[in-house]
Amino acid sequence: MERVLQEIGRSPLIVAEIAISFLLLWIGQFTYQKLFRRKIDLNMELFVRDNSAVAVALVGYYLGIAIALKSALTKSGLGWENSLINLTSYGFFVIGLMLVGAIVCDRLILQRCDSAREIREEQNYGAAVLEFGCHIANGIIISSALGGDSGTWLVGLVSYAIGLSTLVIASFCYSVIAGYDVFKAIQEHNNPAAGVAFAGLLVAIGNIVHFAFLPEFENWAISFVLYTLAIPFGILMLVAIRWVADLIFVPGVKISDEIVRQELPNLGAGLIEAFAYIAGSLLIAWSI
Repeated sequence: MERVLQEIGRSPLIVAEIAISFLLLWIGQFTYQKLFRRKIDLNMELFVRDNSAVAVALVGYYLGIAIALKSALTKSGLGWENSLINLTSYGFFVIGLMLVGAIVCDRLILQRCDSAREIREEQNYGAAVLEFGCHIANGIIISSALGGDSGTWLVGLVSYAIGLSTLVIASFCYSVIAGYDVFKAIQEHNNPAAGVAFAGLLVAIGNIVHFAFLPEFENWAISFVLYTLAIPFGILMLVAIRWVADLIFVPGVKISDEIVRQELPNLGAGLIEAFAYIAGSLLIAWSI
């Protein structure tokens, strides 16, 4: 009974944390429109033009922030005042890193298919889902890079830079892995299946980086050596999983052919490829 009363007593803190979290999401939306997608009028696109591609990208940004806030919301033993102060300060830092990650991904990944214009003017779901995947992966990496109790803010920032760099490097390799020019497929052919598959890979890489960063930081030498071993190994396993997916999930056909080499792109094939990456990343992470 005492435990039940303790949990009931935590209710005001839980309500306050949820209220602060939603305030942080609103601030995140403000930065998204005013600092990241300045050419997009969200009210016009969402409620006048009914541009659901914009909604897909924006929801990805919301979810990225929500995922990144996990590390602050799951800390215990701080007391209610310190918990709220920690959540607020951490939340503003998360919003800043989400913005940095969005800008970096936009410059080095999304602009290669002119994502902003495709989403705004063409309502291109492939581009929207790709941006969605970038934001989700960014939030997953932030959650682990800034999590834990033993590292410093500097360790967190360096870890985040490693994770973000991993996303960018993987984006330059993906067309080789997939067997087609994914950016051309998204931009010129409005191919949603290609965007879904690519987004699945980015989220999977976010998972690999997340689990690589989960162990408590020991020191620069040991921890970063472990990171540089775990992350490349996980990504190589994802490449192998892409090949296995063709053999197991779609026997007799090739996923790349279904996505780009037929008149109507097969969205189901894109979803299967995305599933293979994400499920594979979880299995790899739980195994290592």
